[in-house]
Amino acid sequence: MKRTVLLVDDSDTIRHIIKVYLMKLKQVEFLDADRSDRGLKLLGANPVDLVIADFNMPGMNGLEFVREVRSDKRHEVSRVPLVLLTGGKAPDLEKRALESGVSEFVRKPISSAALTAVARRHLGLPEDVDDLVA
Repeated sequence: MKRTVLLVDDSDTIRHIIKVYLMKLKQVEFLDADRSDRGLKLLGANPVDLVIADFNMPGMNGLEFVREVRSDKRHEVSRVPLVLLTGGKAPDLEKRALESGVSEFVRKPISSAALTAVARRHLGLPEDVDDLVA
């Protein structure tokens, strides 16, 4: 069964890198948005199993994005696992993110193995499955 991951990041390069990192999870397909408002529209219009979003985006930052998702009246939207990525160094970022309702907060740089483990955990995918077999 395919799982859908929504990537929300204003950097085309970062969205591409995340896709490359998660490619070995053969049962995953992607939606992506370059802005938070577009991410919210995609999330509202498509079944999504996991959202991976950047903390720093123009217009609406990651915390505001998380709050918007968590306040949605539709259960399938408001309860979606949401991972927030940041390169920010402020010590209170993780606390603020967790208080806003994020499922997991990850600091960049992140390795392919670490991001894959995060995705597996939130998608409920077993770690002992050989992902290279379709």
